[in-house]
Amino acid sequence: MFSRFVSAVRKTEKQHNKIRGDKRPGGVPIVLTASLIEMSDFELNPFIAFTGGFPSKIVPQRLLRKSWYPVTPDNEDGDAKFAPYGLRKIEALLGKEFGESNVVTCTPENLRKFVGPNTKVVGISTMDPLGIGFVSRTYTSLVAIGGEPIAVSEFRSLMNRPMLKKKKRGFKVAVGGSGAWQIVRGNMQDEFKIDTVVIGEGDRTALGVFRKIMNGKKVPRVVKTEKPEMKEIPEITKPALFGVTEITRGCGKGCQFCSPTMRTFYSFPLEKIKKEAELNARAGSKMVVLQTDDLFLYKHHERFVPNREAIVELVNTIGKIDGVEYLQPAHAALPPVVYDPKMIEEIAPMLVEKGRWKCHGRKVASVEVGIETGSVRLIEKHMHGKALPLDPKDWPETVTQAVGILNDNDICPLATLVVGLPDEREEDTIATMELVDDLWGSEIFYVPLFFTSEEECLLSTARQADLRRLSEMHWEFFATCWRHNINIWAPDVSSKVAVASALLYPLYYRWKHGAKIGKAIKILGGFEKSSMIEGD
Repeated sequence: MFSRFVSAVRKTEKQHNKIRGDKRPGGVPIVLTASLIEMSDFELNPFIAFTGGFPSKIVPQRLLRKSWYPVTPDNEDGDAKFAPYGLRKIEALLGKEFGESNVVTCTPENLRKFVGPNTKVVGISTMDPLGIGFVSRTYTSLVAIGGEPIAVSEFRSLMNRPMLKKKKRGFKVAVGGSGAWQIVRGNMQDEFKIDTVVIGEGDRTALGVFRKIMNGKKVPRVVKTEKPEMKEIPEITKPALFGVTEITRGCGKGCQFCSPTMRTFYSFPLEKIKKEAELNARAGSKMVVLQTDDLFLYKHHERFVPNREAIVELVNTIGKIDGVEYLQPAHAALPPVVYDPKMIEEIAPMLVEKGRWKCHGRKVASVEVGIETGSVRLIEKHMHGKALPLDPKDWPETVTQAVGILNDNDICPLATLVVGLPDEREEDTIATMELVDDLWGSEIFYVPLFFTSEEECLLSTARQADLRRLSEMHWEFFATCWRHNINIWAPDVSSKVAVASALLYPLYYRWKHGAKIGKAIKILGGFEKSSMIEGD
């Protein structure tokens, strides 16, 4: 009887440990993680991830974590079922070098399960740790209610965990990812007790950093990485959030405010892309995101002429993988749409069939595009290559034609627009407003943003746009874009926006931003139409 009791206790203990993930009580040598918001797929809505740049205290954090960005589920031993794609790349590199059993990726909530006496390094990936990226700088300051951005709040929450804050940790903390540069620019490395910050692509350089740490050698406080060759970029070995699969890296068009153009351009082989997509699908990801800075760069010809055959084959091949319900290109350029509208006709059926979105009750596809400005002068000055393979002088016409072609094929783009580019004049803002007028009523979602001088771009030292320099026309521009979004995408909330605008302007925003936003509030609330918009 006693032996049976002991056996039952041991069995229960094993099951309990399996659930808790306590298989390695001494800890894992290399533990990788990211903040809770970056360990979420936003219920398979990659565009909602933009809201990480919105204020954190408008909605209680507990509710946000539960309903807005629920964390990725755990596997049986406690590691993350899905993780950010960049973290999976590093995990693949480290697993090959040190052995998969010595590397684990987990959510912040499970750090206690894997960090122990055997742990040598905790690697953290971050996209916007201080909230000085494009979206965070723009909307936290514009909304001006609710404190720091959600992404910042969650990064701070991660770094303030006792095991990372204590003086004698017994392990190093290394931070990388697309937002790592913010730690250095913001002089926050010591406050967060970060031993080394890795800035740039990690495929070639990160392994050397981890080798030094594992061997007990000193590492620099800041490491700026070298550009990898394509053969050095590993395939992921475990599934990524959103089913992300990289199809190209870099750009080469030379937009001065953009970091991807600083990277070496690669188009990855279709078999490699398919292998990663299949891995994601087998793991249960219903979505595959084709990670690229421009879908139409894939295996492109000279002068950025799109390779229709390669792009059509890519889209159809990945879309047909078993288990893929949603296929989402990350970004696309507009000029190739006008250059080869037949290409759009050929890829649209698969993208719409695998689309996640609806507009006016019908199923549509979407993709992020960069309009940035309606000013030919600014296009020629800061982003001449963006118009290729067409002429920069025709930029406004190119944009309107491209959006029309996309809409005709049930593709409704999400478009970024940049306010406050260096040397921007009133005439440039007017040109952009005129372009928005030309597109009025089109099925497009606008995200206007402040110009931000990110570390890895040609304009890294340029003066940034901010609230102090916003003119009444700039405010009108922001309001007009969001009024359009409400009209097209959420007309049912129009009355609520009207009430909120009418209440918040006299109670708060007039005091916060001044009388110059009065007209913008009226436009946003639907009480008045912009003087520059002729559309209904």
